[in-house]
Parts: sequence; C-alpha cells; structure tokens
Amino acid sequence: MAEGTILRELYLIRHGESTGNAGIEAADAVDGTDPLLSEKGFAQADKLGKLVKDYGFDAVFSSGLRRAVATANGIIKNGGADVLEILPDLCEIGVDPDYPGQALGALREICPAAVIAEGYEGAEKLVIGDDNPKEDETRYFQRAEKVLEYLASRFENGEKIALVSHAAFLTYVIFYITGYRDKEPNYDFRLTNTGITKIVFYAPGTYEFGDTVFDYINDTQHLTER
Repeated sequence: MAEGTILRELYLIRHGESTGNAGIEAADAVDGTDPLLSEKGFAQADKLGKLVKDYGFDAVFSSGLRRAVATANGIIKNGGADVLEILPDLCEIGVDPDYPGQALGALREICPAAVIAEGYEGAEKLVIGDDNPKEDETRYFQRAEKVLEYLASRFENGEKIALVSHAAFLTYVIFYITGYRDKEPNYDFRLTNTGITKIVFYAPGTYEFGDTVFDYINDTQHLTER
C-alpha cells in the first residue's frame, strides 16, 4: 500500500511550568485562576521554540490562558510561526466560572502575534468557565470533538498544526481520538510541561496501519541538557 495521504499533523503541547505548578505564590491577582509561567517555565518555552522552529507549522493555536499563550510565544519568537491564534475551546477544565479571562490586548502583551482564531472573533470570553469540574465529563469530550472538527474544517492538505493547551484537556482530546467519547478509560497519559504529542491523520483507507497514527507521546527531548 502507498505511504498514505496525510490530511493533517497535530502537535499537542502542554504549557510550560506555571507558578501554580511550581507552588509559587505570585503577586498577580489572577494567579490562582490564570497563572503565568515560572522562570523555569519560560526557559522551557524557549527550549520548545528552538526545537520546533523548523517544523514548518502552518498554524499555531493556544488557549486563552496566560500560561499557554506564553508557551506558544516561545514558538513564535523563535520563528516557528508568524501568528498565534487564540482558540477558546483549548481552555483547561476547572476554570473559575466567574473569571472573565484576559482581553486580547492583555494577551498581546505576552505574545504580540496573538489574534482571535478564525470563526471566534465575536467570542464574549477567551476562556471557558467550569462549574463542578470532573462532573458530567461528556462536556469535555464534546469540546474535544469540537476542536477536532474545527481543525478538520480548516486543514485537510497535510498541514502541520500546533495546539498549546493543558494537561487535563489534552488528555480528553487523546481519549476522544482513541475512541472514548463519554467516559474516560481506566488509564491515563503523562503529559509533562512542554511535552509534545504528535498525531497524524490520514485520508480514510490510504494508510495500511490505520487512519490515525500516534508518532510519539509526551516528547521532552528539548528539556534534556546537552
């Protein structure tokens, strides 16, 4: 059988270490809900950007949370892409429903190349509030489906797409891709800060090993001291 016709390549990337991950109490008033990266996290984002600068991304997306935007900026500033699209549906689960999120102008202070993703320009908020996290998990699978369908509607010619998001939500994306659509299985994936998971989507029936192939999960080679 032929090599297969690639529709799109997705690179799922967890944000760098945040002040919240590190247990650092920041002066920022929104830190508890929307922390920035720690000093280590900014260094991780820079290392990530240097690794992927030649990957040839056709699009880079991040959630509207500051730690994801700052991580994606590591890709942008190292020349990995010209524009960062803020995709609200990449938001982490468990965000305080009363948190309004940052406006685009504030996110541009973190990443000057940030814009609202195509089709989301009229979004009232760039984050998704979450009452009662982990209850009624169907909503997380539905959001994962929405993200994947959105990408499929825009990219079907072999494009390479980076999604900078969060451990819990990206895990639901992976669960959805692997066939779990309403309840998580009894296993998990370790997605560490700036770890990269590459998934290739082929046109149905064109690749002998299946229509969806995981090339690797949670690659952190860029964090290894050389």
